[in-house]
Amino acid sequence: MEGPRSHEDDDSRPPVASGQGQERPHAATATGPIATAPQASAPDRSTRRRTRYAGLIGAVPATILSLVFISSFIGALHNPHPRSAPVGIVGPPAAVTSLGHALDHAAPGGYKVTSYPTMAAARNAINTRTIDAAVVPGPHAQHLLVAQAVSSSLTNATIKVFTTGAARAHVPLTVTDIRPLHSSDPDGLSQTFFVTALLAPSFTFGNQLTSRIAPKVGPHRQLAVVAVYAAIVAAGAVAVADAWIGALTGAPWGLFGIGTLFAFAVTVMGAAAARWAGAIGVAVVGMLFIPVGIASSGVTLGPNMITPWYADLGKALPPGSALPAVLNTTYFSGNAILTPLLVLSAWALAGILAMVMVAILHPPAPGQRAQPDSGDAAASATTRNRATA
Repeated sequence: MEGPRSHEDDDSRPPVASGQGQERPHAATATGPIATAPQASAPDRSTRRRTRYAGLIGAVPATILSLVFISSFIGALHNPHPRSAPVGIVGPPAAVTSLGHALDHAAPGGYKVTSYPTMAAARNAINTRTIDAAVVPGPHAQHLLVAQAVSSSLTNATIKVFTTGAARAHVPLTVTDIRPLHSSDPDGLSQTFFVTALLAPSFTFGNQLTSRIAPKVGPHRQLAVVAVYAAIVAAGAVAVADAWIGALTGAPWGLFGIGTLFAFAVTVMGAAAARWAGAIGVAVVGMLFIPVGIASSGVTLGPNMITPWYADLGKALPPGSALPAVLNTTYFSGNAILTPLLVLSAWALAGILAMVMVAILHPPAPGQRAQPDSGDAAASATTRNRATA
């Protein structure tokens, strides 16, 4: 049998914490600094605040761009109707006055009337893009010549106006479409998409050329790159629109020339804007070319279905010049394309001159300080060394 344990045995046992006054190391460890979440430091809060403000500031350009798109497209296309559309009448000059009064009553300010001696002359005027439609009046019937390829919206509106007038005069109206749209493009959308598909990528390529694609290449070689790019992208667009889909047929070489000139003008202007003015220049020229340029061209409606002053602005911009050039080359044997080609050439020349001036003046790239020449750098280094000695 075991006897009573000695005090030495009792003292060898680990002490048991039983009172509130005794320390409990494990509890103290659990409630120490590890269990307490660290407070965010002042620099962290300042960094988050700066990031938030930078995000809000970065959203401003996107908001402005959205407003420009909305204002441009909705403002131009929200209320389409004929505006100063040129039409002809076969008959003496006195017939212009009577038809003009009738059309002003039916569509105020919608048409401008010109007289032609014969139906053949009126038909030729439509084919050469002098007028958009012509009427041959008669005591027992009227004959209306239209060209659906000019603009489906304008042609349909014109047919409606003349049909109503013939019904009031109690005479039948015969309509002849002398330039119908291609069966693969019944709504005339292909020419708009052809121009738009060249516009956005070409402008993007141009403004990236001087910063990412070929930043170390001189301006003259950059112009060569632009020319090669324009030819390649135009050839691809024509191959798809003509050979593959068959929507814009009949004049592949003409489309290739127009597409190349258009792509070159847009690309070189994008490159010049980026080289001289940086992001601000790219934003201004991009908004002028894309939302304003496309909307003011009239898109599928045509320039005579939107506000006249806005249509006049569109005719001075690359998209508003390329669209009628493509249309008239595809459907009207290349008539009335001289002015659009001159406008495109003027934009191309402006971009070329801007890039040549870069080669002559050597301005610093936007966002970078001008680098001192070798002599200035050596002199600065010598001065610093002497000051240190």
